[in-house]
Amino acid sequence: MIEAPLVGISGRIMQTLQKRKNDQHDNLCEELLREKAAVLSRAGMAVDEAIEQLMRIDKEIEVKISLLNTFCWNNHASEMLQKKQMVCEEITLSIDQFNAIRQKAQLQYYYLIVTREALGLRRHEMIQDIYRIPAKKEKIRTT
Repeated sequence: MIEAPLVGISGRIMQTLQKRKNDQHDNLCEELLREKAAVLSRAGMAVDEAIEQLMRIDKEIEVKISLLNTFCWNNHASEMLQKKQMVCEEITLSIDQFNAIRQKAQLQYYYLIVTREALGLRRHEMIQDIYRIPAKKEKIRTT
């Protein structure tokens, strides 16, 4: 008669231990999923930030080019030529900066794809649509 309650208690202890084990496993799996999401989020944000920088620099380049186009090319006054040269140099520097950040964006995109692959995500078509990196810019010619 004493053994029957012990079996009942033993069974409940085993159930409690199994429940704790399952809860710990569930918590660990949930933590891993959160960490995977955070890693993907950081990788995506890095690409997104680089693309935003590219867009900002591209707008600056467009403004400078439109300023350059407002200069009268027939006027050969030395002051006007100096202004044109300054604007052309600024555009060249901006294009160099654009291309450097573009290269960084490509590297960040590569890291994002590698991270996705490491996490078992194999289809990247939507990622290619979301993170479109603009083409490399060529330097302007002032002749």
